[in-house]
Amino acid sequence: MLNARYDLARIMNQLSSEPTNALIAHHRSKQSEDNANECTSAFFTPDATESGHSIAAQNWDMSTHLYDHDLCIYLEVHPDPSEGRPSMFCLTEAGQLIRTGMNSVGLAVTANSLLCTDDYVPISYTDKNGVYHEVTPRLVLPLTLARRIFLEYSIYSEGLVAINSMPRHVSGNLHVSTGDGFGMALEVTPDRIYKVYGNIDDNYVLHTNHFLHEGFSGRDNVKDRYPGGSSWFRLQQLEKGLRRYKDRKLTPKLIKAAFSDHLSYPESLCSHPNLEQRNTPSNALTGYTSRLGQTVAFVMYNLTLKTVTVCKGGPCQGVLQEFQLLDNRAKVIKGQVL
Repeated sequence: MLNARYDLARIMNQLSSEPTNALIAHHRSKQSEDNANECTSAFFTPDATESGHSIAAQNWDMSTHLYDHDLCIYLEVHPDPSEGRPSMFCLTEAGQLIRTGMNSVGLAVTANSLLCTDDYVPISYTDKNGVYHEVTPRLVLPLTLARRIFLEYSIYSEGLVAINSMPRHVSGNLHVSTGDGFGMALEVTPDRIYKVYGNIDDNYVLHTNHFLHEGFSGRDNVKDRYPGGSSWFRLQQLEKGLRRYKDRKLTPKLIKAAFSDHLSYPESLCSHPNLEQRNTPSNALTGYTSRLGQTVAFVMYNLTLKTVTVCKGGPCQGVLQEFQLLDNRAKVIKGQVL
């Protein structure tokens, strides 16, 4: 159920205000925490970096609860050789299979929350207006599992097929990349996937928490449900910090600096707790969508060297550690502020 929390939080607004069981009541109480996960993802091709390496990076924004109670973990997975699967390093939270990660053949996935009107409840339910909806149950899986399944593949194209075939009922962005020098954003909805490639000459692909593909925005029968907030400027602020270095000048220090942007502090690209927030997320219709969240971790996956550079908290003040994903173990090789 922990691995389905992302999906449950996105349909709670459609259900009755009178929970019919303890499980729904629990997830309704936790909805504000999960809705605070506004992440910023990036992939940089070898043509963008000074080293000529492929790098995936992310600010993971989530409830301050994860930071305060040390619930973010590094999960190292080594399948039995008989399984024929690569090893993987996952940044996640206690009880969940993955949030972001990289495998030992150089595939990586980061993710961003998305909301759209195509998201649906896959079983019969009573909505918030008291109307009962008879729904033929459908086989769906938590969208989080698509991230983990992608990393179980050694061939990039096979991982994409696996994501496309995942039965789902909510939306989300999967930023998928390979050490071969290619990455893209997959804006997943229940019935289709929009591919965001970025401009070839930019040498990077960036994404936050609203839909970017023109094929989505051009539709009349589906809408983005993002309530407004930092996603509308985080992508531009990140690009502003990166663009001048996009032609083989980017270094880990420059990437870290770009992800440390504080426009609209504390609800910024590098996010900090807003202890003076005026309203809770459940009152978003008042026009103020402040959330008690923060950047709980910053990570860079070097898909060429198979190294992971990560810190607890935001990149502006977190202490970066570097791990190398090997066939049999992940080894700490550095622990310092870059």
